[in-house]
Amino acid sequence: MSCGIPQGKNRSTRSSCFRALEMQPARFLSTVAILSFVFFFGLLVAEVEKEKKTFIFLVDPKQKPSPFVSHSHWYSSLLPTSATLVHHHHSLFSGFSAARLTVSQARSVGRCQGVVAALDDYLLRPHTTRSPSFLGLDLPASRLSATSYGGSAAVIGFIDTGIWPERPSFSGRGLGPLPRRWQGRCDQGAGFNRSKCNRKLVGARAFFAGYAAAFGITNTRRGDAVWSVRDHDGHGTHVASIAAGAPVDGANFYGFASGIARGVAPRARIAVYKACWDEGCMVSDVVAAVEAAVSDGVDVLSLSIGATSPAPSYELDPLAVATFRATIRGVFVSASAGNGGPTPQSVGNIPPWITAVGAGTIDRDFPAVVLLGNGTRIHGTSISLRHHKYLLGRRHHATPVVSAGIVAALANLTNLSVAGFIVFWKPSGHVSRIEIAAELKRLGAVATIVFHGEFDPGGIVAEAHVVPTVTVESQGAATIDAYLKTVKNPTAVIYSQGTAVHPGFGAPVAASFSARGPNPAVPWVLKPDLLAPGVDILGAWTGSVGPSGLRSDARQPKFSVASGTSMSCPHVSGVAALVRSARPGWSPGEIRSALMTTAMDAGISDEALENGGGPLAMGAGYLFPERAADPGLVYDLGYEDYVELLCGLNYSARAIHIITGGAGVRCGDARAGLWGFNYPAFVASAEDVTLMGEAVFQRRLRRVDVGKKGQWYRAEVASPEGYAVEVEPRRLWFDGSGEGERVEFSLALRCIEDSRNNGRRRWWWRGGSLTWREEGGEKRRVRTPIVVFSISDM
Repeated sequence: MSCGIPQGKNRSTRSSCFRALEMQPARFLSTVAILSFVFFFGLLVAEVEKEKKTFIFLVDPKQKPSPFVSHSHWYSSLLPTSATLVHHHHSLFSGFSAARLTVSQARSVGRCQGVVAALDDYLLRPHTTRSPSFLGLDLPASRLSATSYGGSAAVIGFIDTGIWPERPSFSGRGLGPLPRRWQGRCDQGAGFNRSKCNRKLVGARAFFAGYAAAFGITNTRRGDAVWSVRDHDGHGTHVASIAAGAPVDGANFYGFASGIARGVAPRARIAVYKACWDEGCMVSDVVAAVEAAVSDGVDVLSLSIGATSPAPSYELDPLAVATFRATIRGVFVSASAGNGGPTPQSVGNIPPWITAVGAGTIDRDFPAVVLLGNGTRIHGTSISLRHHKYLLGRRHHATPVVSAGIVAALANLTNLSVAGFIVFWKPSGHVSRIEIAAELKRLGAVATIVFHGEFDPGGIVAEAHVVPTVTVESQGAATIDAYLKTVKNPTAVIYSQGTAVHPGFGAPVAASFSARGPNPAVPWVLKPDLLAPGVDILGAWTGSVGPSGLRSDARQPKFSVASGTSMSCPHVSGVAALVRSARPGWSPGEIRSALMTTAMDAGISDEALENGGGPLAMGAGYLFPERAADPGLVYDLGYEDYVELLCGLNYSARAIHIITGGAGVRCGDARAGLWGFNYPAFVASAEDVTLMGEAVFQRRLRRVDVGKKGQWYRAEVASPEGYAVEVEPRRLWFDGSGEGERVEFSLALRCIEDSRNNGRRRWWWRGGSLTWREEGGEKRRVRTPIVVFSISDM
């Protein structure tokens, strides 16, 4: 029988894809041989059963066999009896997710007529006040905040760990009616009543079938407490408030960061799609959430999540496919770049249609001091001193100090005697710093001093430890090390200096942990795209768990402080909502262009590297929202641009069809797709430039500064060291024929000195820029980075 044709009502009757395996051993086999075969075959089957997992299948709905009354009936007929349907997809693409399939079974389904692709499910994890003011969004000075009405016309969708709706950041007081196009809903669940939604929180839905299947959870009743939209982690509540929280007077974290806490787009609406649970977020659930969000009518999708090892190719990555379809539908997708820095090529969320955001500092920190017994003063940072019973800030006595050395696991602390001591320690690898400090407290430590190593060599990250803790930088750590090795009875006093704001001084800095480029998949597309506030950010917090995330932490603050690209992503999401409200006709590509070409590029340092990480750490620069709604010109990106890029990357017609859903794709000149991709940056490897003689980029600009009859823009070039840059033409004329007016230009990049070895460094980069400056009038500037890099010896 043919694949997928129903043969009666019995579910056990299946297509030829799953014919029973028939085995007839040869008659001459001995009894022992037969028994051995059966034994080992049984082991093989058992091992295969262990490897059952979830797959996402894309189908061509036009090829549904006519006997089936519904797509659901068709999908069920394709599966073996042991499998279960997890999700149906019918909006962004047609298909389904199914659990409890072996790889061979999934391949068999994939070969059935009408099935376009079989994609692996995988696990993603969260990338875990003052910042809107630092970004220049305070009223009445901010023109963007005023013209966008605080983003009130925009809806931001958050795919995360849920929300704690009672927090004042999610109050709908003072907001007008919901946008008419909005089709979202609030799901009823244990601990979450539909009445929790309002004119601020306009949607709340949970997606858990993929997670339940992956972790063997049989209780999947939607009303059960475990599947509530309510946030029992804190991450989702925090990021939602950063992007779109309502103003809250008197916000603080135990006295730190006091003031008015508000989101970047304080009047934007929030829609929550909970797809992240205790162990992470299964991509099958995330894709279902993306589909729901787009159908509901979100303007922006905020994804502070990522995978440690994403699929090697876009057509094999369900999230890449879903976010592409969302982008083409007009949804701006921003995502965290990841916390794997400063390692080169550690950046995540790299599909070219996603805006990946790195993390930087703002002009506020939480200074603390470690005063050693010899009088040496070490400066650090802390948010865990003021609220503990054991106050070490009174300088009434010194406390003995002991070193725990390098701690790579909790087991390293087993034989450590620390009762009554301040413990100096250094985490190593992927150990939880929060858990290590908590274990030291359990062992009797009264406080700790921690050096984060490569993750945070500057000592800028303050964490909500359950024991008083000061973070110090590398030089301070070396000083403490030397003191402990040379003094018989070392002592110290630690104390907090509260909250310090340094307007115009010392910020921004690219955080060392923020993931770095170059883009490991498509080097011609700059990743991360932007840098935004992501260090020591205040945001609303859940009432379910303490700010450390430990179940033993009894603290219940309404706000907490956290760091990570998870925090930087919602800043860009919020600004995108403001721009969408102010410029509703702009596409996601045009919004990203406006954010990138107006970003701050000067004066940004790098916590990790002496010569700075440049564009490979900060992308086009640090987010500067006030310029974004009026950039003058934008690099517009659309469907055809992405198709041409995929052609240039040698994707097959079938792969492009899987990603885009488009049929009959015919690829032309591959070089045009790569070097003509209309992205607001010019990126090339030194090897490519050397091989070709010169790299020639083709770009086009669309005029968006309405109200003028004609305007000249002049090219200003800062060439990367060792390279020559030629722009043709050097001046662009826009005759004022309309806002859709486009002008093309080319940029040629040529090596003028041998930089291949470059001092035999493992990797290197050179940076420059092209700026189109308006002649006369407002004198807008449209800046794009030029980057040359080498990874030949990595």
